[in-house]
Amino acid sequence: MNKWSFSGITVALLMATACTSSDSVEEGTEQDKSNENETEYETVLEEEEREEGTFSVYERFTDVTANTEGPVEMTITQIDLGMADLEGFVAATTGDETIDYVEMMLTIENASDETMYVPYGEASLEANTGEKVETASLVLSDDVEPHFEEGDTKEVRLLFPLESIQGVTELTFSMNGPSTDLGGDQLTEEIELSFMLAS
Repeated sequence: MNKWSFSGITVALLMATACTSSDSVEEGTEQDKSNENETEYETVLEEEEREEGTFSVYERFTDVTANTEGPVEMTITQIDLGMADLEGFVAATTGDETIDYVEMMLTIENASDETMYVPYGEASLEANTGEKVETASLVLSDDVEPHFEEGDTKEVRLLFPLESIQGVTELTFSMNGPSTDLGGDQLTEEIELSFMLAS
């Protein structure tokens, strides 16, 4: 092998090494940026044993300014981000033993002078991570009568399973407006509440 051939191979190897190092730096930078947007949950604020399993709350937000006005007034009073270890019937029927979740506490009041049907069970939830849950879990949410007599006020707990709560900092809650009966015309447009989650 002559001198020029050897030099060419050396340059090629140096260029390949430089490219590999550059790619590694870029990948590391992208990974660092990704990690900056995610929260590692280590401390459990509250652990609750329920019939469906063990529910661990990692973040709780009570200063939530999300409410609607009209014939039906609805206020979100609390939001929990957590993880649950499911047991028994629920684990068997859902096929999931462990889930991440967003759980909301809502206060719903019929402020009109007639009976209202509030389709809260058909509500959807979308996170800033791009994940969207079309309906709350039927088996893990409260089963409260959706018909509200005049002046009725009820508290409802809705649980939305997520693939991951990592990086969730903003949520949008959507549902159809109330009607005077199941299947009736909506009295208001779709209800949509968006809120930031600040620790």
